[in-house]
Amino acid sequence: MSLLQRERQNWLRDGLVGCFFVLFLAYFLHFKEVRIDHLELNTIADKYLIAQTGFEFPDTEATRLLKEEAIRDLGKIYYLQDREVSKVEKKIQDLLVDRPQWRDELPTVTFEELMLASDTLREVLLKVKLADPRTIAKLKQMKQCSENCLVLMGDSSRGFSEEIWKQIEQAAFKVSTAATKFISQQYRSHPWSLHEDLERQHSISRLIKDSIPLKMTKVVPGSRIINAGDKVTLRHLDMLKGMKKSVLEQHRPMTPFSVVGSLGLSLILTLVGWVYLKTLYPYILQSSSKKALIATITIFTLYLSKLTEFILMNKAGYLADLCRFPLFVPLATLLLAILIDRKVAMLVSQFITLILTTTLLFNYQHFLIVNVVAAVVAIILVKTVRKRKEVFEICAKIWVITIPLILGINLMEHAPWNYHILIDLLSSFISIALTGVLVVTILPTLESAFGIVTDMTLLESADLSHPLLRRLNLEAPGTYRHSLAVAALAEEAALAINANPIFCRVASLYHDIGKLAQPQYFTENQFSGFNMHQLLTPLESTQVIIAHVTEGVKLAQEYELPSGVIDVIREHHGKGLVYYFYHAQIEQCRVKAIVVEEGLFRYPGPTPRTRESAIIMLADSIEAAHRSLEEITKKSVTDLVESIVADKIREHQLDTSRLTFDEIEGIKKAMIRSLICNSHNRPKYPRKQPEVVWKSEEVLVRLS
Repeated sequence: MSLLQRERQNWLRDGLVGCFFVLFLAYFLHFKEVRIDHLELNTIADKYLIAQTGFEFPDTEATRLLKEEAIRDLGKIYYLQDREVSKVEKKIQDLLVDRPQWRDELPTVTFEELMLASDTLREVLLKVKLADPRTIAKLKQMKQCSENCLVLMGDSSRGFSEEIWKQIEQAAFKVSTAATKFISQQYRSHPWSLHEDLERQHSISRLIKDSIPLKMTKVVPGSRIINAGDKVTLRHLDMLKGMKKSVLEQHRPMTPFSVVGSLGLSLILTLVGWVYLKTLYPYILQSSSKKALIATITIFTLYLSKLTEFILMNKAGYLADLCRFPLFVPLATLLLAILIDRKVAMLVSQFITLILTTTLLFNYQHFLIVNVVAAVVAIILVKTVRKRKEVFEICAKIWVITIPLILGINLMEHAPWNYHILIDLLSSFISIALTGVLVVTILPTLESAFGIVTDMTLLESADLSHPLLRRLNLEAPGTYRHSLAVAALAEEAALAINANPIFCRVASLYHDIGKLAQPQYFTENQFSGFNMHQLLTPLESTQVIIAHVTEGVKLAQEYELPSGVIDVIREHHGKGLVYYFYHAQIEQCRVKAIVVEEGLFRYPGPTPRTRESAIIMLADSIEAAHRSLEEITKKSVTDLVESIVADKIREHQLDTSRLTFDEIEGIKKAMIRSLICNSHNRPKYPRKQPEVVWKSEEVLVRLS
């Protein structure tokens, strides 16, 4: 991929990140919560509340009364039990069998006709429902009344009236015959008992209630919602919800002007932040992943704060008055300080504090003071985080430092020493504890998603029992010792200029793992005295030497080393020249008058792009050259370091590393000091004289 294509991709990626950030920030700025006084159900109001605007609210209490009033029209519904009807039917059948006199009374009627009439009448009696006229009218209105619904007049305990029996006979028999009259007379003679149909009544009641729509009650501005001393009911709570909804619709309408205004404000804030970073910290904006990480953490913190506010204001309104000191900003501060840089964390935390202070409904003075102090303390304490448990220690220290602030604010407000102060302390403790949990939980995800390496991850890779380091120790012991020496040298140099010493130490351990592919071709691993390069041409030797960079990158990716370490493996020789074999090739080609192409003898690069990578490049070259010194003195070590650093500067190997001249001087002094201290000559001890064995005669002579 060409340089122009990479630049286009970076611009496209950065543009997408910027657009998403502006849109999410605009959405955050556009929608604001409205603070409405909160009331608790069944409590006594301590003050009166006035409607701030005209609104409608779903009056659940009035709707409930309407439903109760509607079901009052529903009276009792009666029916005949199956058992009683069957008992009467059995009695009639016995009568027909035991008393054959009916044959004389009904000479033209057969037994089968009587039984058929009995069955027909029985079916109608089982289906019949009886109720008062108002109930029947309600059932017809609900379309729950069939032809079997009969009007029951008077007292139900008196049984069926003549009018009811006429309706039953009409429903059962289309044509009146002697058989139907006889059977009907037999059923009429029984004293029927009516039973209340509770199941039917309940189902009709539910239908009636469901048919009543929710009543919307209008409230004019200035109306009193509740008086001081009144008991809070559901109706009062519904009125507050309706008023809040109306106020929100007035404060955040989705009109073209409001949308353009939110987008414009978001764009301006984003541009100001981008210009500030571009001016003071340009190296941050060189990395697309870091820009995306800053945008992600900022948006995550803003929306988490908005979600917390929404829950406190809407789902648990009584907590909004208690949670006066929420600590939102330390979350972004800790994440950015650990993942990127403390200076950037300070800038972004102030940006987030400014936005939250002007958009959230918490007391802006209290919120501003507590969160700014907490963010500054977090930046001071997060200098080195090597273990995840240290995050919780930092959070605990932040909370301890905010305690005097909370007490001071309460004293300024002349608040007495009561449970309110304890609640303030408890709410701030809960918020900072959740911050610690979120930081520890989110850190691994952000590291893998954006390719950022923290000291905690680096220390996990610094274990000398790592499979790659164990292989290096067994298969290339000379390279392993060289890597340990480079790690010590680079760490000292990093400490001298305030770079990342942990990263320098870990990356140095792995910078030469590519030599595992062919360890015998490197001098530090040749113990037999035979040089493998004697069998190769200078160009072939150069290719073997240069290949350890690409082989190292492959191994690092295979073992999933951090991306920063992989970059060091790729950059630790920069675009340097393999001078020994280049010079040998020139000597061979001088006789043949062949021009040597210098590019074939240079590493592919790129040159170091960070201070730590540049330190490791210098430490690698200096340590290797230091082992070849015949006499180790302060002057020889100083001359060696000065010459190597000067060569790197002359070859423009440090141009992209962001090292200043003062930092280069600090690196040289630290390396000179480290090399001299670690290369002291051991004193020569006198040789131990062999023990003298005395014969017994000589001992006696000497003793005498």
